[in-house]
Formats: sequence, C-alpha cells, structure tokens
Amino acid sequence: MKNELNVVWFCLDTLRADHLSAYGYFRKTSPTMDRLAQEGVLFPQSRANAVATGPGFTSMFTGRYAINNEWHLTPHDVPDVINFPDAEPVFTETVWDHGGLTTAAFDNLFNFRSRMKQFVRGFEYYINVTRTSRPVHHHVVGGAVNERLLPWIRQHKDERLFLFVHYWDPHTPYNQPDEFARPFKHERGRLDDLEVREAPAGYRYVPGWGTVDQVPGAEGPVDWKPAPASPSRHPTAIDTYDGEILYTDHLIRQVIDQLDACGILDRTAIVINADHGEQLNQHLNLWGHAGLHDANVFTPLILWRPGLLPAGARPAGYVHHLDVGPTILDILGIPPNYPMDGASLLPLVRGEAAPRNHCFLETLGMRAVVRDGWKYIWHMQAKDELYDLNGDPMEVINRLDEEPGRVAALRAELFEWVSTNLGKRPDAMALQLARIEAVRGKPTPYL
Repeated sequence: MKNELNVVWFCLDTLRADHLSAYGYFRKTSPTMDRLAQEGVLFPQSRANAVATGPGFTSMFTGRYAINNEWHLTPHDVPDVINFPDAEPVFTETVWDHGGLTTAAFDNLFNFRSRMKQFVRGFEYYINVTRTSRPVHHHVVGGAVNERLLPWIRQHKDERLFLFVHYWDPHTPYNQPDEFARPFKHERGRLDDLEVREAPAGYRYVPGWGTVDQVPGAEGPVDWKPAPASPSRHPTAIDTYDGEILYTDHLIRQVIDQLDACGILDRTAIVINADHGEQLNQHLNLWGHAGLHDANVFTPLILWRPGLLPAGARPAGYVHHLDVGPTILDILGIPPNYPMDGASLLPLVRGEAAPRNHCFLETLGMRAVVRDGWKYIWHMQAKDELYDLNGDPMEVINRLDEEPGRVAALRAELFEWVSTNLGKRPDAMALQLARIEAVRGKPTPYL
C-alpha cells in the first residue's frame, strides 16, 4: 500500500515536559496536546541530548550527537564563530530528495547573527515570518507564524506535505496575547494553590517549580513593567510561562482544525517536541536554559496518528532529539540515506525494540550521562555534579563527594563515549569555548 501520509512537526521552544498537563503537571496547560497524547504516544523519558537552541535543533536535523555535529553552542550574537559543513547531511534533505512531498518550514532560525544554514536545507518553502534579514529571532509571537501557515495549508492541501513548524513560545520575552497572559495565578507566599510533594531525600517540592523555598512570587515583581521598546508584554514569572504554554497549545489546535477543515487531517501524522526546557530559577540562579539539569533537558515528545500508532502508549526508556529525524522518515516510509546516531521510535512503540536504559547529554562546557537513576554531570570549568534522580528529583543535593565509586564508574563511561565518538578528532567543544571567550573577551562558563 502506497504511503500517502503527511507529517506536521511542531517544535516548541523552551518547553519543559513537567509543565504540560499531558505529563502530569497540576495545571491544565495543554488540553490539545493532552488529547493528542491520549489518542497517540507520549514518551515519559524524553530528553534533549543537546542544548540549547543551536545544538538541539542541529541534532534533530541530523539525527547525530552534538559531539559528532561539532555544534555545542548557539552563536546568536557573534557571527562566524561556528559553521555547519556543506557536506554534512540533514534528514530534511532526505525527505525532499525522496520525491513526492512538498516540504515547508515556518521558522526563522536563520535569523541568528551567525547564520545557521542547516535549518534551511531540504525545504522547498522556507517561510521566515519576520520578513527581514536582520537578527530577530525569539521575539516572534506564534500567532504571526499561524497567520502565514494556515492560509498556506489551505493553498497546498492537495499536495503531500512535510511541514516543520517552529514556535518560539514559550521562550522569553513573554509577549503572548493578553488573554493568555494570566490564565493561572499563584499568590506570593502561598502553597495551597500548588502541588507539594515530599522527596525521599527529605525536602518538599513543587513539580516543575523546585523546592518549596525556591518557589518564586509567580506574579512577578510588584513594580514590573516592560522596558521602553521591549517586546516583553508580561512579567517573567511561572504564571506567565504557563500562560505561554497554553497559548502555544491553542496555536497547535488552530493548525489541527485547519488540517481537518481542508480534509487532510485523517492522513496526517503529528510530531510534537521541544528543543530544551527552562531553569525558572531552579539552578545556577538563572531563569534561562543553561545547564544539564532535568529542568533544562526533560522535554516532551508526542506522536499522533490513529491507525499507525497505538492510542495511549507510554514506551519505557530514554528517547532523544536524535530519534526525531529517523522517526519522521519511518512514518513517511522513507529509508535513511546516511548513518544516524538516533533510531526510529516506531519499533519501540510496537514492542519490537528494547528501551534504552541510559542517555548522554551535552551543552557548551558540560557533558552528562544518566544511568540507573543517577546523573553525572562533567564540567569543563566548574565542579562536577552527581544526583540521585529517584531520591532527589529536583537535583539539589550534589552527591559527588559521597559516592566516589559511582562517580568513577559514570565518569569512565562518559569519557569512553567521548573517546569512541571523537576518534582522532580534537574536541570541538573546547575549541568553541575558547573561540567565543576570545571574541567576547571574558570567560563564558554557561551558554
């Protein structure tokens, strides 16, 4: 039987899995994604194997680890620091070259000051909703994407489609429409409107927020107001972040409704994931997305296609960015034409493949391995970290000095993985860190 499926791949920027009601969050932030997960497949242990935006998307587009892409940072403000080789393949070109599909991206990742050309390749249509060549990126509001996307779907509904849709929401600045600004409201100093749990390690915490003593005043500073000419319309606060998620969920519903109205939803598969999460002040005294804690690397992955995928499946084991490209190719019935580090998840969903019991994670200046409920984070410029993820789900108790044997074993496993992947190549992470510090004239431990 000839495969006539379309694929719409939604990649949501800066989305923590533990802030989706589909993943058990106590707020109803994602009704559309909840329904898709109930009718399709949700992966409970999905991780971003490379963060932040540049490394994450590059791993998704190539199906390869950052160490093999030699891409460890997002050079949004420094041109010519890093370049993706023309000879290196991306899976979107495989889709396009296979023939028979109209490929389109609604995205502006090319708007970074250092042009990330790998994200343009493989698309017959690359619709940059900023309508400018200037370095404008995460200020784009998702509604501007849908203003171009929805009419485009109607115009091309009679073609077989592969669509890549990148919403910057819920990335800062929080500039969603006002009606989605404060659908949730936490009162400073209270806990009775939150879900409080007891960690085996002996502290109380709020899932998605951190320990109870980390819970911020979610309404933002009392005197908050956007700076002049700032794209921010709403305070940097967890309430606002959750409102951004609800807004993005609304955008996805608009696209699904348009696919349905055009009569093509019944032959369309939906893929939803995210490039990374957000610290929300849990670690490193940062709101943003540095580090390899689960606040930053626990990202959602949902697949939907009734008839192709079992409803309500929750496959065990770790899945990664690396698996997105091979899975989309498998859904489309297209064989990969170059070696990938990732693998299609359809055999796992069907029970034909064993789940992974470990994962490797990377960002500039850090690498990590997770195995048997423990996470070891190696730092190039700071003290290493070791966490018992079962007893310490918020990763607040560094067990590095208490578990020397476990540290040695995990460190050896991580270094063996690095050595195997590098072969005789130099480590691009160290080279890139030195290069960007030279450009900026100061140490850059976290990007």
